[in-house]
Order: sequence, then structure tokens, then C-alpha cells
Amino acid sequence: MKLKINRVIKNWKHADKIIFDLNKDFKDNGRGRRFQIQEKNNPFWKKAFKEFGLTPKELEPIYKNMVGNHYLDGAAVQEHTDTAPEGFVHTRCNLMIKKPKIGGNPVLDGEELKIEEKDLWLCLASLEKHYSTPIKGGERLIFSFGGLVPIKQIEKIILK
Repeated sequence: MKLKINRVIKNWKHADKIIFDLNKDFKDNGRGRRFQIQEKNNPFWKKAFKEFGLTPKELEPIYKNMVGNHYLDGAAVQEHTDTAPEGFVHTRCNLMIKKPKIGGNPVLDGEELKIEEKDLWLCLASLEKHYSTPIKGGERLIFSFGGLVPIKQIEKIILK
């Protein structure tokens, strides 16, 4: 999906301020992947969405804000779309914390984004098919800010 705005914020100014504990509460997600839901409000949640001119109505209720970790060679997110309540778009602002030597890039509606550590990117998770390329030679670690954004906001940033 083509957007009127820049989908990637290179070297996001708040990247080094994102804090989480890698040693607790990870849930296995199969095939060398795991995730950790962040229960506390994150002070950078609104700032991440604001980078793209968006104001979510509420935190995405299933995965909320989360840390995703691919730690075995070959690990990747399979192609999928997420659900959202009527009138909203499940929207993710993802921050690359750590990137492997090979792979780990997001692919949105067939377009691979070249993402580096500290880059923030926008995924319209309930509108776009998305996945990640398999990793090799290291691990992929992302912080994912999740929100429900009114569809009317999203319509303003989509190229038609």
C-alpha cells in the first residue's frame, strides 16, 4: 500500500530511550520466535504514532505494545493480516532495536523495507499483508507500539 507520508523514520530520536526487560515473561511463538507483551503504558507510545501524523484512540487490545524477538537462524514472521474492530485500523509503529547480519526486514504488501537499527516504521497491520524476511547470523529484536487508529485518519495518509 502506498502512503502519502514517509513510512520509515530513520534513526528515530527516541530509539535509545525505549526500556524493557529481556529476562522476563517471554512467550514462545514457535520456530525461533518469542514475544513479550508490555503491560505498562509506554511514554513514547503517542510520540511514535505522532511521527506519522496519527493519534490512536486506544492501545491495541490483544498484543498491546510488545517486544518481538527472533533468535534462531531462519526465524521469520509468516505473511498475515491482523484484525481490528469496525471503524479502526490495527496500526503498528515498529522500532528495530537489534538486527541480524542477514534478514529481519519487514515486507508490507510485497514491498521489502530496508530497515536498520533505530529505524521506526509504520505497518497498517489490519489493511496490509505483512511478514519479515528470515534471519541469519544474529537476532532480530523489535519494540512494537500497537494502537487502534480511526479509519478516517488512515484514509488521509493512503494514496488512492
